[in-house]
Amino acid sequence: MSEPADVNLSYTAGSKAPSETSGLPFVLADFDALLRINPDTVGWIAIPGTVISYPVVQTNDNAKYLDISFEGKYSKAGTPFADMDNEMHALDANTIIYGHNMGSGRTDMFGSLTEYKDNDYFSSHRYIQFNTVYEQHGWWRVFAVIEYDVRDDSFDPMQIRFADTVGFNKWIDKVKAVSLHDTDFEILLSDRILTLSTCDKSRYGREGRLLVMAVKLNEYQ
Repeated sequence: MSEPADVNLSYTAGSKAPSETSGLPFVLADFDALLRINPDTVGWIAIPGTVISYPVVQTNDNAKYLDISFEGKYSKAGTPFADMDNEMHALDANTIIYGHNMGSGRTDMFGSLTEYKDNDYFSSHRYIQFNTVYEQHGWWRVFAVIEYDVRDDSFDPMQIRFADTVGFNKWIDKVKAVSLHDTDFEILLSDRILTLSTCDKSRYGREGRLLVMAVKLNEYQ
């Protein structure tokens, strides 16, 4: 999937960013133009140094964009989409975005997320940009990478909301415990988590997923 035609994308250095991301390109998507092409548009996702720079859609059916392009045509690549249960006006504790892994030799869509299993790649691709049509959220820092078996009912890394701080802290502790990489900072219930999900058959076969999880950075961080 390429960037939609007739949509202007401008780039700035470190827009709405803490000092650690000041040299990274920041995409300013023309959401008005994107909404004219597809009214299901809810955001834009981009990871510097990768091919990931795509509009994000959302509907009340998580299956719709598995094989539909942003322009509404049949496409095996589909379109990155936010979970149907996520609230996009005021983000939930955990916002989930799905994208296809197109298979061996392909890096388009979310296929390159599997590279996060490598420690050097994880260290050199720590920042994600995710903005919505409602708010420019800026940068998110990757803190966990998880190989997940969807048949495992002992832990749900895809949980969206939490009733209290105790439940959230237990969830974060579990996320960190099963992550392929160690994390070095505290995450609070007031923070916002972004989870990118793609298929990964390497460990759990057809039921395997690779999750890349990031925490929203405040401007002062």
